[in-house]
Amino acid sequence: MEILIMEKFDKTIYGVIAGLILPIIGFFISYPIKKLPTTSFAEYVDYAMSGDNQQDILIFCLIPNMFLFYFTNFRWNTYNLTKGLVGVTLVLGVLLFIITM
Repeated sequence: MEILIMEKFDKTIYGVIAGLILPIIGFFISYPIKKLPTTSFAEYVDYAMSGDNQQDILIFCLIPNMFLFYFTNFRWNTYNLTKGLVGVTLVLGVLLFIITM
């Protein structure tokens, strides 16, 4: 039954959408985990864009994509969804590299 449900979502566009939304969710999750005790959210965003731990924070945002990749590729065998997810993750990784240079 689970496989039939996942076949419905096996489209590349769903992987692209998930690949774009999950890093944003990852950024919001990283705030309570990595913030300094007196840092507001606005300061955290500025710190993520130009601070000392910029690369660490931005890489943390890609972790939800890695978790979804595990499930879509190895558990659910939804290869078209995985293709969209990996494509977006690679583009975001290159952008991360360019931003942190």
